[in-house]
Amino acid sequence: MKFPQIFFTICAVIVIGLFATFSDVSASETKIATISIQDVLADSNAGRNAQKVLQAEVEKFQKKFSKEQEDLKTLGTEIEKKASVWSEEIRVEKERDYQKKMREFKLKTEDAQFELKQLEKKEMEPILKSLHEVINEIGKKKNYTLILENTRKGLRSRIGLLYASDEVDISEEVRKQLDKKYKK
Repeated sequence: MKFPQIFFTICAVIVIGLFATFSDVSASETKIATISIQDVLADSNAGRNAQKVLQAEVEKFQKKFSKEQEDLKTLGTEIEKKASVWSEEIRVEKERDYQKKMREFKLKTEDAQFELKQLEKKEMEPILKSLHEVINEIGKKKNYTLILENTRKGLRSRIGLLYASDEVDISEEVRKQLDKKYKK
């Protein structure tokens, strides 16, 4: 069992326990909604703007590394083709140079990935904080007992929430509220 599945199973047990503990709340008073945070982020203005910033940075890094990657590929092909005609000393030197350049390239790409993760965190944290506030506001305003994450359609990709009617999905309402919050 993977960690997310174990985590969700534990959460489900806790939720069921809470419902059992607070059994004075009747079934007619229980109001449940679902939300696809992934869809809200993908469709909201704030989420799309953050995605544009991240995509621009990805393209910048791709452009920066494409020539170096092509040079490494060319060097690797040259070593492969000419290794049999080179002296042992030249072949070893070329292979050592190739390995050194590969390690340097790997370090540069790892640094770039780290920078992208930091940028994603910087861009997404305020959006996720606002999203959380919007979900809480809607939950309180509409007296929801529970709002569940309902990210993907289809059984394979769901973790625990196997069915939810589209009628209880408040993703669009949340997206609209998030967009209003970011217009201010």
